[in-house]
Amino acid sequence: MSIILGIHDSAFDSGAAVSVDGEIKAAIHEERTSRIKHEGGFPKTSISATLKAANISPKEVEVIAVGNVHAEVPLQLMQGFTQISPLLNPLKSRKDYLKIYSYEKYMDFYRKHLWFSKINSKLSGKLLENMLKKAGINARLERVDHHLNHAASTFYSSGFNKCLIITADARGDGISTTVNIGTIKDGIKRIAATKQENSIGHFYGCITECLDFKYGDGEGKTEALAAYGKESPIYQKLKKYIKVKDLKIEANMYPYQRLFSTVIANKLQGSKKEDVAYAVQRILEETYESLVRNAIKHTGIKNVALAGGLFLNVKLNQRILQIPEVKDIHIHPAAGDGGIPTGAALNIAARQKKIKPRRWKSAYLGNEYRNEQIKQSLEKTKYKFEYIEDIAGYVGEEILPKGHIIGWFQGRMEYGPRALGNRSILITPKDEKSPEKLRATIKKRPAFQPFCPSIVKESQKKYVKNPKRVETPFMILTLDATEKMKEEAPAVVFKDMSVRVQTVEKQVNPLYHRVIKSFGKKTGTPILLNTSFNRSGQAIVYTPEQAIYDIKAGQLDFLIMGNYLVHGKRK
Repeated sequence: MSIILGIHDSAFDSGAAVSVDGEIKAAIHEERTSRIKHEGGFPKTSISATLKAANISPKEVEVIAVGNVHAEVPLQLMQGFTQISPLLNPLKSRKDYLKIYSYEKYMDFYRKHLWFSKINSKLSGKLLENMLKKAGINARLERVDHHLNHAASTFYSSGFNKCLIITADARGDGISTTVNIGTIKDGIKRIAATKQENSIGHFYGCITECLDFKYGDGEGKTEALAAYGKESPIYQKLKKYIKVKDLKIEANMYPYQRLFSTVIANKLQGSKKEDVAYAVQRILEETYESLVRNAIKHTGIKNVALAGGLFLNVKLNQRILQIPEVKDIHIHPAAGDGGIPTGAALNIAARQKKIKPRRWKSAYLGNEYRNEQIKQSLEKTKYKFEYIEDIAGYVGEEILPKGHIIGWFQGRMEYGPRALGNRSILITPKDEKSPEKLRATIKKRPAFQPFCPSIVKESQKKYVKNPKRVETPFMILTLDATEKMKEEAPAVVFKDMSVRVQTVEKQVNPLYHRVIKSFGKKTGTPILLNTSFNRSGQAIVYTPEQAIYDIKAGQLDFLIMGNYLVHGKRK
């Protein structure tokens, strides 16, 4: 038996994953254990939680797969000294600008000077080994290239025997985009790479920053706002910065890169925010459509696997799916840097022996709480609660049809940024006012940002247009809604008639499937509005105590944990 611990210990989105004989048994983001979104640094608590979830002791770990080649420690020390963060918005003040500037200069100097890189790597290795030993892990370290990890995460979860693999993010180990071929025989072979100096991830993030959304976190808002914009002169102004040349991208952003927002801000003045969002979203989609078309022409491969933070952009993923040459598509459920630990672990597993890609149908890889543990937590509170045998049927038929907002805390926690029916907030999609209710209570998001549906797979054809019959279990791809969906579930259909849909199979998540099925039996519509169980600005709930706290803070009507129904009002 081969046990590999994959970790990502970068400046943000740290986490851990455990592979046993080439199969991921558990994976948890550090932000879940701390509830600080995009938490970075050494993933101490998520390592412990992941090993526990996989029922593996620290002493059993044979290899630690580290998710980058260029060590970023003592980056953490520098961050502590200067109090910088790559997520800071440099447009807020001169002080913030200088912090980001010093961060970028440090990273640039590190990459360009081999002697400093060697010193840094040696120091980081020692620090990492010491921290792992404190966690009871004494195994050999192997570093794996950042984008190779993205590629492995999606290839080995795709089920494709042979596919085209595209990775794309802001940067990782000096790279921003790669084109690869994945086969069972030869594994992953990179055929092209775009350097970080030409990062469209930075480009999109910096425009997001100019729209007063947070770099590294607010890109989803830019994506949503784009649907309200139209073509204007700003499109041509921004388009000049981005070109596709064969299998590479050329972005005229050097030497600013991460600080490009300070350069472009003046050119955006006078333009409507929605038109700016439209322009950058259109450029993103056109760029990767061209790149994928070129790659298919170059390789002849029509199955496509995607990973990297840019592919959290669900409209981009739909655009790629709609390319006539694309036959099928797979996107890793934790497409951003949060998915790096799985890729690192799978890369090492592939080196040890040949492993075959397996199509993931589930991303329930986190921790789980039993009824006994839940009851103990509830007994310490002043909330009224009751045990219900058929909790899913009761909630689906008696609670949700009445328009109540519920917190749904069940089974193993999801891996990736989307709630997939185990750490979710649920409400009826039939009422057009459901989004307003959520925004007025637990979800303080902009009115232009949509909410999404979960639907039982057997009913998908009636409500969603899916001509290529792609799998959609991870809520990471938009499809077009039918008129029936618009009529019966208006709360989850976006302005452009798209839906970021999750299809739920009975054999994958029987409890959640029963809730939706029961709601459909009562109302005629087997769909629920499903959003992540967290308050704005925080990570998804991790423990029963956090879920209980969010009853009051988020003004939920009910909380359902295990077989227990908790009333929102105290005794």
